[in-house]
Amino acid sequence: MALPAYSRAAAAVQSGPIDEIFAVLAHRPDVVSFAVGSPDTDLLPVDLMDELVRKAGVRYGPSILQYGMTRGFAPLLGHARELLLKRDISCSTGAIHITTGGSGALHNVCMALLDEGNVVLVEEPTYGPAVKSFRSHGATVRGVTCDEFGIVPEALEEALSPDVAFLYMLPTFQNPTGRTVPAERRQQLAEIVLRRHVLVIEDDVYADLRYHGDPVPAVWSFAPENTVYITSLSKTLAPAVRIGIVVIPEHLSDGTLALKQNIDMQTSTFCQAIAAEFLESGHAETHLARIIESYSSRLDTLVAALDRHFSPEFRWTKPDGGMFMWMDGPPDFDADSILDSALAQGVAYLPGSVFYADGGHRHRNTIRLSFANVADRDIDRGIKQLNALFEACG
Repeated sequence: MALPAYSRAAAAVQSGPIDEIFAVLAHRPDVVSFAVGSPDTDLLPVDLMDELVRKAGVRYGPSILQYGMTRGFAPLLGHARELLLKRDISCSTGAIHITTGGSGALHNVCMALLDEGNVVLVEEPTYGPAVKSFRSHGATVRGVTCDEFGIVPEALEEALSPDVAFLYMLPTFQNPTGRTVPAERRQQLAEIVLRRHVLVIEDDVYADLRYHGDPVPAVWSFAPENTVYITSLSKTLAPAVRIGIVVIPEHLSDGTLALKQNIDMQTSTFCQAIAAEFLESGHAETHLARIIESYSSRLDTLVAALDRHFSPEFRWTKPDGGMFMWMDGPPDFDADSILDSALAQGVAYLPGSVFYADGGHRHRNTIRLSFANVADRDIDRGIKQLNALFEACG
């Protein structure tokens, strides 16, 4: 008797190029990696953890080791509301719930909203793991044309149809391009979704990592009843603490929380208490300032290295924040075909094609560079290696 085959959901999310690259990098500490889109391990607040755990235990008692409310740990919900207010998102704590990371938030929302055959619209390019999640729930994922300011409003109008479940977008320091959608464009897109009765999933996990310019109002602020807003503490506290924060319209809240109960009952109360203490103690602002100083310096170093080593045939735009920069090569450049050679020579990047819902066959001349997890001293050397490799293969 044959063993059961994968479900359709599992078959839709099997590993791809990103997973394969990360598997290689796990055994190659010598590689200068512009591929990994995660915080710098050396900047994670290990030195604070003992203090945060001890103070959380004193402040909240043994309840932090107990089951808790599905919606979230009450003190953290209060701090989350204050954090959101700093982004001009004014809502009650009843509109907020805590999830197991931003990815957990996205999964909960997908479970609540997606049926087999639904369509999810995404930016071109977009965050690859989100596409996996949508497909695992039976959705068809379609890219919407973007320019340097994000989704083109006319393209969104054309893409909308009755089978669209929602529009997913990362409007601030987008992964993978680093671009930020300006306020005027956000308002234009909000007017469309309001008029066409469309739901937006706004993934805003990089918002605090701003190095230049002024904050831009969240898409949520233009269409709160049509927007699920997702952020997290993974980039500002630690990914392993797994704290996501969601603001969800009232008519979707009960069903989403009921499904979350079936997934994990509630996000770890212990981790939520640590996060609450982190935000309460004042360490959050100090730690964020340290991160911003370091990442901003690395971004400047990366831009200087690109200016120094790359020819004008390659184009890039310096982002105002986040962790990523996007590069376009000449039309005949093929980033996918060169990747194995780059890894063999000790430098890594992600081909831009992996961030397109259609497979990116028309975009093999693009690259995503992540600078947050590369030491300042290695950036120039890595970029010089890349340029030499691209010229040799050109």
